[in-house]
Amino acid sequence: MTSTHPVRPVRDPRAAAVVKALVDQGLVDPGRRDEAQSLVDRSLAGQASVSAPLTRRFAELAGYVGAAFVVAAAIIFFASQWPDLSEGQQVALLAGSTLVLVAAGLAVGLVGQGLAALRAGEDAVRRRLAGVLFTAAAVAAAGTVGLQVSTTADPSDTTAPMLAFGTMAVVSLLGYLLAPTVVGQAGAAFGVMLAAPTGTDKLGLADTVALGLVWLVIGVGWLALAERGVWREVATGRVIGCLLALVGAQSAVFVTEDRWVGYVALVGVAVGAFAVYVVRPAWPYLATGVVAVTAVVPQVLLDWTDDELGPAGVLLATGVTLLVAALFGLRLRKEVVEAPEDREVQHDAEPPRR
Repeated sequence: MTSTHPVRPVRDPRAAAVVKALVDQGLVDPGRRDEAQSLVDRSLAGQASVSAPLTRRFAELAGYVGAAFVVAAAIIFFASQWPDLSEGQQVALLAGSTLVLVAAGLAVGLVGQGLAALRAGEDAVRRRLAGVLFTAAAVAAAGTVGLQVSTTADPSDTTAPMLAFGTMAVVSLLGYLLAPTVVGQAGAAFGVMLAAPTGTDKLGLADTVALGLVWLVIGVGWLALAERGVWREVATGRVIGCLLALVGAQSAVFVTEDRWVGYVALVGVAVGAFAVYVVRPAWPYLATGVVAVTAVVPQVLLDWTDDELGPAGVLLATGVTLLVAALFGLRLRKEVVEAPEDREVQHDAEPPRR
C-alpha cells in the first residue's frame, strides 16, 4: 500500500542564498520569500535535469537497443514459424505480445516515480521508453484484432482492417494518456488515418471526396486539440494536423467529376492556415499555407487550359506559384513578428490622457 502523504521537495542549498540576495537588494518582497524559494528551486532542478549524467542516457539507449533486439528476434521467429502455426496460435502469440509490451510499459513507469509522474511529463527517460512500449503494444493489438476478425469475416469485407487500425488508435491513445510522447501521438494519428478509409466505406461513403473531407475534418480537430493543450507535444500536434488537412484536401482533387471540391478545400486550408498563423505564429501553419497555394494554382490552371500547358508550363506555373507564396509567407511572418514591437512603440509614443 502506497502512502498518500505528499513528498516534501528537496531544497537546493544554493536557492536560499540566491533568494536572500534578491531580498536584501529589494528585488523580491520579503513576504514572497517562499514563492521565490520555490521558483528558484524549480529552476535549479530544471538545470540539473538538463545536465543529467551520461549513465542515465546510456541506460535509456540500452533499453531501446534491448527492445530492438527482442523485436528483431520475435520477427525472425515469427517469419520462420508463422506458416506452421494455426490461426488460433497466431492470434494467441500476438495477444501475448500485446500483454507483455503493456506490462513492460507499466513496469517502466512504476519502477520510477510512478505513472502519475509520467502523465505529468516528468521523468523524461522512463516516459519516452514507456511511450515506445505502449505504442508497440498498440501495433500488436491491431494485429491481434485484425487477424481474429479476418478468420471469420468475408475476404472482401473491410471490417478487419477498420477494427485493426481503430484498435491501434485507441490503444495508442490510452498509452499516450499514461505516458505522453511524440511516438504515442504519432501512433494514434496513424491508426486514425488508416481507419478512416474503411470507416467511410462502411458508411457507404467510399468515394475519394468523402474520404478527403473526413481526413480534413480529423486534421482540423487535431489542430484544435493541439492549440488547447490536449497534446503535450504541441509542435507535433500541429504538424500532424496540418498534414492530415493537406492530404484530405488534396485527395479530393483526385476525383475527376468533383475536383472543384478539392480546389475549394485547398483554398480553405491555405486561407485558414495563414489566418491561424497571424494569431498563433507557428511554422507548420505558414508552411501549410504555402504548400496549399502551391498545390492548388497549377492544378486549376491545368483544368482551365485542358492540359495544354505541357510539362514545361506546369513546372513554370508551379515554380512561380511557389515563389509568390513563399514571398507572401515571408512578408506575413515579418509582419507577425514585428507587430508586437510596433504596438509597444505606438503605445509608448501616445501622450498620457488626462
